[in-house]
Amino acid sequence: MIRIANQPKRGHPATMPTVAVVIPSCNRCRLLLQAMESIAIQTRRPDEVVIVDDASTVDMSECRVLAGEFGFKWCSLPANQGPAAARNRGVEATTADWLCFLDSDDEWLPEKLSRQLSWHEQHPDSRISQVHESWHRKGEEVKKPSHWEQRGGDLFAASIERCSIGPSCVMLSRELWNETGGFDENFRVCEDYELWLRISSQALIGLVDSGPLVRKHAGHDDQLSAVTPAMDRFRVHALMKAFAEGSYSETQMEMFAEGIRGKAVILAGGAEKRGFRERADFYRRVSEVKWEILSAGETREWFRRSARLIQE
Repeated sequence: MIRIANQPKRGHPATMPTVAVVIPSCNRCRLLLQAMESIAIQTRRPDEVVIVDDASTVDMSECRVLAGEFGFKWCSLPANQGPAAARNRGVEATTADWLCFLDSDDEWLPEKLSRQLSWHEQHPDSRISQVHESWHRKGEEVKKPSHWEQRGGDLFAASIERCSIGPSCVMLSRELWNETGGFDENFRVCEDYELWLRISSQALIGLVDSGPLVRKHAGHDDQLSAVTPAMDRFRVHALMKAFAEGSYSETQMEMFAEGIRGKAVILAGGAEKRGFRERADFYRRVSEVKWEILSAGETREWFRRSARLIQE
């Protein structure tokens, strides 16, 4: 059961779409303060903002006080469940037409919401979009590799290769969220990768083609990508999940299979170098599997084996 502080209503004309923002956080009060302040100065204020404290073990009272001053909801989870569950609980506490997420170590520029909403007004058939982001490390902007630049259109192939949509950059309709089922809470990391796979398989991604509207910060000690080794384990697991579900086109299934094999080769080599013989052997065998001809039962068995490895 989550505890929710009251949030005063702030209105926009009834004909305008409503927007909710969800921020998951754990033990990051200093960074969270910055993230909340970036929402409070939006030129188009969101209709709902939910901060989900994922069972922090440090004092978060300063953040909770500021959230109250800004009129944001505060949800406290009784046990740490990870960002997927935290975001899902946050969405459940909202009713808005459109959903946005902001990682607690990122921040928005003041026109992020207004420009993204304006883009959707001009593209009424689009149910999801993203904005550009800049990268910052220890207070300094760093050059972002070109393959990490935000893009629009058909991102299915790109979403197999890497996480092609920035969680802090995205805006999606509640309708699309409900259809795709939100974040898979079995993924403690790469939960965004897994969701974008499902969404990009059925929807084109809109791009607000302006300068960066999100500042993505890195370099702090508790960043999940920095403390979780061999992250491709989780991406391979996500691809196996998609393959096991079998609800994709033949071409998409072939692309999943190729993605599994390519990532498994890299994982096998890395595990071998680090002396993880069992893991290296598993991914070597994964890279050799003819996924396209496996039975449903065989695919599910590989998925179960992979599930054990991502718990290590």
